[in-house]
Parts: sequence; structure tokens; C-alpha cells
Amino acid sequence: MRRVLVDTSVLVKWFHAEGEADVEAARALLDAHLAERVRCHVLDLACYELGNVLVRPLGWAGEDVAAQLDDLVVIVGTPLTFAAEWFLDAATLAEAHRLTFYDAAWAAAARGLAIDLVSADRQLLSSRLAIGLSATASELP
Repeated sequence: MRRVLVDTSVLVKWFHAEGEADVEAARALLDAHLAERVRCHVLDLACYELGNVLVRPLGWAGEDVAAQLDDLVVIVGTPLTFAAEWFLDAATLAEAHRLTFYDAAWAAAARGLAIDLVSADRQLLSSRLAIGLSATASELP
């Protein structure tokens, strides 16, 4: 079974559609995961990033944010912990591609796990450190 690392730019689309692009492709990936045709993983960082998006820009109530994060864990299982051996790769990628360390951490984790990173983040996509939602959705079994 194909395994992928799904970053927060995709996860937001799983739970919120208004103003988001590629929601259909993101939800097709979610459906494939739920049908066990692909295995989606997330980093523990996703809980903090998704929680921040839901609280700040989207203005969700605290109880709703906590419930959504609980749902995320039910859907994908326990988030993966960023491994210390990925720090150097993340820092090097951040420097080389002018990324935030957060974004570079996603790319480094995917490389460390030897799986694709699926993202809607323009910088990760233009750096070719991730594959986009449309490409991923078109390849789903």
C-alpha cells in the first residue's frame, strides 16, 4: 500500500472548504485513506499548525478545535514524531530553498521516511520537495 505524508496545507482542506482550492482532490485522498487504498501519515507538528489555523484565521471556538484535532488522530492514528536525525536535513532544506523551518521539517520527514510529501504549499511544490494534490489524486488506486 502506498504511504504518504500529508502536511497541514492539505489537512485544512479535509475539515474546511470555504475559500480553499483543491478541496475535491484533498478529500479524494482522505477517502482513499479511509478505504485503506493509501496510508496517510501526519507529523505531530500538524496538530499545532492545524490548531493554529482553526483558532486564528478561521476563528473556531476552542472546543471545536480540540474536537477536530481529536478527529484527526482518529482518522490517521497517532501523529509521527519528528526524529532528531532529520534536523540537519530540515535546516539544510530551509536554507537552500528559502523555506520556513516548519515547511522544511515536513520535507525532511518525508525524505527520512522515504515516502512522498503531499502538500498544497506553493514553496514546497516549486522546490519539488512535495507533490501536489491534483497529481496525487490522479494516481490514487
